Amino acid sequence: MRTAGDLPIVHFVAEAQRCPLCDGALKVYKSRSRQVVTFKAGSFLATETLMQCAGDPNHPVMRSNTLGQLVAHRQRFGYDLVVEVGCARYLENKQRSEIRADLYQRRGIELASGSISHLCDRFLIHLEALHLARAPQLRAILASGYPLHLDATCELGKGGLFVCMDGLRGWVLVAGRIPSEHADHLRPLVERTTHLFGNPVATVQDMGKGGAKAISTLREKGIADLICHFHFLAAVGKKLFEHAYRLLRRLLKSNKVRTDLRTLLRDLRCYSSNSPCEGEFGKGVVREDLPALVLWILEGDGSKDLLYPFGLVHLTFFQRCQQAHQRAECWVDGPRTLPERRAIAHLAILVQRLNKDDRFAKAVIRLEEGWQAFCELRDVLQLTSAELPRADVRAQQKELAAIEARRMQEIKEALSDYRGELAGRIAASGEPGLSTSPDKVIVKYIDRYGYRLFGHPLLRDDDGEVVAIVERTNNVVEHFFGTEKQHLRRRLGRANLGRDLEDQPAQAALAANLRHPDYVRVLCGQLDQLPMAFAELNEHALAQATPLTRSNRDSELQKLIRARLKGEEMIDSSPKTENLTVV
Repeated sequence: MRTAGDLPIVHFVAEAQRCPLCDGALKVYKSRSRQVVTFKAGSFLATETLMQCAGDPNHPVMRSNTLGQLVAHRQRFGYDLVVEVGCARYLENKQRSEIRADLYQRRGIELASGSISHLCDRFLIHLEALHLARAPQLRAILASGYPLHLDATCELGKGGLFVCMDGLRGWVLVAGRIPSEHADHLRPLVERTTHLFGNPVATVQDMGKGGAKAISTLREKGIADLICHFHFLAAVGKKLFEHAYRLLRRLLKSNKVRTDLRTLLRDLRCYSSNSPCEGEFGKGVVREDLPALVLWILEGDGSKDLLYPFGLVHLTFFQRCQQAHQRAECWVDGPRTLPERRAIAHLAILVQRLNKDDRFAKAVIRLEEGWQAFCELRDVLQLTSAELPRADVRAQQKELAAIEARRMQEIKEALSDYRGELAGRIAASGEPGLSTSPDKVIVKYIDRYGYRLFGHPLLRDDDGEVVAIVERTNNVVEHFFGTEKQHLRRRLGRANLGRDLEDQPAQAALAANLRHPDYVRVLCGQLDQLPMAFAELNEHALAQATPLTRSNRDSELQKLIRARLKGEEMIDSSPKTENLTVV
């Protein structure tokens, strides 16, 4: 091995011995050199000797297969370096600066930030191409049955990511960027999924109209079209609370009681519970029970609030304000110091402001009636807090499939009985037909969507034993989106993602599959064999991958805006000449 400057020279000769077309002898066509960087070997100068048929110059030129397994044709960075950078970025969620420092520390490889981004893009393109190339093998595994979970995440109407996922295994089957959740944008991705991996046993999604229209062909084939129980309950709750809750939120904001309570808490924290000090409420001590009371009114017990409408934070805040006087009597017993007496009196004045506006009472009564009905429906559906999208997955208990199937049948029967009970209440109340009572709202939703709440297929083994049941929520996709947002924040190093979610390539969703050992076994055997699998992809396979895009749908318009503004600046900066009139 020789060296060229600081780089070692490695020779590669085409391994072919005879012409593949005519079986004739080969001759040296030419030699060429290029710098190659691999993760294992570092940087070196690769000199490749090409061979060609000695009898016919129109026959193909033979290249070195050994070099082709290390690095792609006309590329500088090896496949193992592509995989190393891609896994560090999308599996370990490292930032570009961290990847650069790690490569230099471990292998002495120096790469610019732009090269890191380039390698990440190559990783995603090759990963999608390999995913499509292994579609027949993946389809063979899914042939035993898979539920198709569908969901999209769209930020402020600017488009987003649509994912088709195997809910049983957690594999992302197809992912694509969409400008909106219209059926015309979702249907091609659903059709691509079924074309590649076969028809599912059921589809599970939210209550969006676009998703329902996108799977119309599957529904016509008799495939169960199920809606997520969480989204169903959420839709009922939003309908029950929408007007009253919006009014309560607006009243609390205009009343500014929260702001004044925070000011009170800040003033109380200036006092000590041991030595007297001068403060807003005079000189003396304030026991910690009083600041704790004000903090409880503001934030409750400190536990995480459930998602709306499963948690009504403004209503519970109002209810805590109503309990402030009673709690003060229990928490701050006598004898009280001067600052404590004055602070409690001031607290009473603050919360009393809520009782001076009759609109508070009307909104709260309406919300409490709706909340009681909502909790009844939730109890009937047996949807626990652990089954909500943002719940801790560690708190979820996986039931045996056969037991879960029996429970779903019991829930179905209970919902039917509850529907009959509500009908009896409505008839007994004598309310007019157009009334929007909580009972009538719930009956309307049950009649409209009840048939899509049940009928979850069972998956059985060869002996007929139930091994799995389709999930009744869409949490597998909801958790996926939540986890990926956390990973994206880690990769970018900022909490506010802004346009980052919109610009994230769809292929990044497929990288999450590499966390599933069963998927990796089909894809390449083991993760350390992924570079070899990338090297085996031909040009046709790479052409099947979706073009990788990072720009949003308004990029062309924004380019036009910049061009127009630049044109205006050039006109404004051009020298002005006065018009001369010749007489």
